[in-house]
Amino acid sequence: MATNESSSFCGICQCKDINKSAEEYCPQCEVALCGDCRDNHKISKLSKSHQTISVDNYTKLPSFIKQIKHNCEEHDLVLEFFCKSHDSLCCKLCSISCHKECKEIVFIEDFITPSTGHQSVALDNIEKVLKDLETNICSAIKDRNRNLTKLREQNRLMTEQIKEKRRQINTRFDHLEGALRKKASALEKEYCQKIQEVIAKLNKEKKKVDEIQQDVKTVKKFASNLQIFMGTKAFQKSVSTKEINVKQLYNNGGLNNVRMEYTFNEKLEGFMKKLKTFGDIKVDICENHVSLSLKGDKSAQMFKSISGANSIENINARLVHQVEVGRRAITGCAVSGTGDMLFLQSYKNCLIKYAHNSKFHSELHINTAPSNIGYDLAVVDSNTVAVSNGGNYPLKIYLFDMNSAETRQVFDLDDFCYGLSYHNGSFICCTNQNGIKIFDKSENLTTLQILPNAPGSLKNTYITSNENFIFHSNCHDNSVVCYDYRGQVQWKYSNSLLRKPYGITLDYNSNIYVAGTDSNNIVVISKDGKQAKELIGASDGISNPGAIYFDQTKNVLLVTKYDGVAFLYDVT
Repeated sequence: MATNESSSFCGICQCKDINKSAEEYCPQCEVALCGDCRDNHKISKLSKSHQTISVDNYTKLPSFIKQIKHNCEEHDLVLEFFCKSHDSLCCKLCSISCHKECKEIVFIEDFITPSTGHQSVALDNIEKVLKDLETNICSAIKDRNRNLTKLREQNRLMTEQIKEKRRQINTRFDHLEGALRKKASALEKEYCQKIQEVIAKLNKEKKKVDEIQQDVKTVKKFASNLQIFMGTKAFQKSVSTKEINVKQLYNNGGLNNVRMEYTFNEKLEGFMKKLKTFGDIKVDICENHVSLSLKGDKSAQMFKSISGANSIENINARLVHQVEVGRRAITGCAVSGTGDMLFLQSYKNCLIKYAHNSKFHSELHINTAPSNIGYDLAVVDSNTVAVSNGGNYPLKIYLFDMNSAETRQVFDLDDFCYGLSYHNGSFICCTNQNGIKIFDKSENLTTLQILPNAPGSLKNTYITSNENFIFHSNCHDNSVVCYDYRGQVQWKYSNSLLRKPYGITLDYNSNIYVAGTDSNNIVVISKDGKQAKELIGASDGISNPGAIYFDQTKNVLLVTKYDGVAFLYDVT
């Protein structure tokens, strides 16, 4: 560990009472080096493998990163291990003396990405969380500004209404009109001020997030592996604090939508002389228009057992709600950003919406023209789902806005589309004649590729995807196949445990959940395809399951039966 002052001069030369400007710094040796000492350092047998950084870059590191020591104070050996039980670093001697009974001692290099040698996977996760947090804050600021504009427009419209009504009555009501307009302005000022305060808090949090992001980038570029490892914990704490602050604003109603409207007194026309007020202003604080996706709990998973992350044995499902949809042949389902449950009835042009408390909300039509469309749903963002046409005309994919209950965009296809997935700006479809096709959404559904090695006809089959792989459930040969984006088969699962697989979905760890229609169960398969177990079975009330959806932000699994009964499970 070196201070800014001590890192300005070569530490080795200072031991000889020589003050020589330092050019580089060795985190492992914790010493600054001049040009000559650096050259000797690079050829020394003990230090030639050390990675040095320039003094300028070293000074850019956060102060808590520079304070992290590389050597054990007790044994003067390199700290190579981390004990999860004691939450502490240890050297080789520590691991066999003080920690010999500890079962969770991790070799620190296991957390460093081999392909880069200087980038922690945990820091990548923190960067993703910070990016999500920044997106949430920007969305919230945009929504609050929208609400400000809307409130002012509403007040303008109300003022016109008040003036129009005022012209119809005599001057006796002048003071009533003034009092009411004053109330409207006061309420507008009060709630606009509250919204501006929320925006100020959000801007403050965004500024802090930007600072953390800059620190993370600097650490990724210049910190040592050990510094990255320990710095990650500090970053996690800071990120968690910022997420808590934003979530607290959300939970405290800071992002609730505020709406004002004017209501006339019902007795105004017939009893003007008896009226005591001109009317009233009602403030409607309704459900927020913005949905936050907070994933800090996922970034914290870095310090959990690695073996536990790869195992499906500890995955369990607990029934939260049972929903009587009352419609047969539900072939698609999803959960919106606000927790609403969506059900798509096969070929009925009908999207059924239930609130998060399992109460019926509405029934929506996807295509305004009469049609027999609808097979699968794919979530595009917190407010938008894509609907595939299935085996009926017209050959289209529909983008449906869940807030406005309107179709926002329609894409033309050249084939029937059944199972549908959306990831990183691309639609992945199970088609009738062309196997698995990948379309670019930004280019009006230009075909990017037809996946080689997939069957040609995939009628009534389902698909899901993540950053690196595509997972296809094939009810025709009772299999689940994992492809990379070049179409190479990574693995294939086929077992009597899973018969006639239909709906397929992924959790945050990329474990695969599949609905076995003939085996009357939900089977979870590990991401490498080597493990599988029945998560929910016939004894749990499941029979002929079809559509299935895993909400990764809430860790809930939505399962639908063919007869129109749905189950919402909490997955742990």
